Amino acid sequence: MAENPSINQLVQIGVETTPGTGVSATKRLTGMKVEPGIRADVKTYKASGYRFPTVASLSKEWVEAALSGPLTYTEIIYALSSLIKAVTPTGAGTAKTWTFAPTSTGGDTRKTYTVEHGSADRAQEINYGLVTGLTLNFTRDECTLSGTMLGKALVDNQALTSLTSSDEIALIPVMPTQVAIYLADTAAGLAGATALSRAFSGSFTLENLTGPIYPLNQSSSFAAMVETEPTGTAQFMAAVDTEGMAPLTNLRAGTTKFMRIKAVGALITGSDNYTLTVDAALKITRPQEFRDEQGVYAVGWEGELTHDSTWGKACEIAVINTLTAL
Repeated sequence: MAENPSINQLVQIGVETTPGTGVSATKRLTGMKVEPGIRADVKTYKASGYRFPTVASLSKEWVEAALSGPLTYTEIIYALSSLIKAVTPTGAGTAKTWTFAPTSTGGDTRKTYTVEHGSADRAQEINYGLVTGLTLNFTRDECTLSGTMLGKALVDNQALTSLTSSDEIALIPVMPTQVAIYLADTAAGLAGATALSRAFSGSFTLENLTGPIYPLNQSSSFAAMVETEPTGTAQFMAAVDTEGMAPLTNLRAGTTKFMRIKAVGALITGSDNYTLTVDAALKITRPQEFRDEQGVYAVGWEGELTHDSTWGKACEIAVINTLTAL
């Protein structure tokens, strides 16, 4: 029997027309890792007089996949279209702007994926692949993403859709040298804000926007994903100076602080660059410990995403790249 080397495991995805109905995986991920694992709820029972179970009954089965990898201006839209909402990019020229903002009231429509994972030796298929959590991390060393995806019960021993190098998603990395962090007292104020001169790191996390439901439908897999109460945070670490200590006022007063993490990459055309902008309205809820950072006395602040009535939202992520569709 031939071996199935770990190093040969590929990840390919296809955008589903109907959530949960498998399609051919027409795009290959070359930056973001998707590492699936089988999850199951099994109840066991034992009869009187028996020391060990005699019956096992499966109630639920699903796939939980860990997402990780470098942050890029291109693959990120696949994660955001599934986590937050499906959007149509704008822009008449080469540069396209993808804007993702979860609705504070009501629901959003999201993209689901058929995920193929494996090699020519053996592959698995996951239907109804939906991103359920995502963290974007920015430090001077690297810019990365991590997260989770849920999917229906694993379909084993499948063949990978035949793809070529032209089906790989081009990677344009977000580099630490392109990133700056901004603070303002209003959402509108972010546009004219000055970047923090001694910001050392920042992060943004959004998760639990959806959850599975399991009706009695003669299936072990979930039937659908529905809106749930999301959780979201953003944090940054900066030098202990006037800029770095400003959130203390918001913490004490319960007022909203607006934070922007912005990366500006290479020129696309005219005045348009590859860009990633993460904006968040925050209630400062968790001051972090004072610490040494590269010899500088620093402090971290974490805030909880909050709806701002003037802005009309809690957060927004905008991506400028050259992709016209998923």
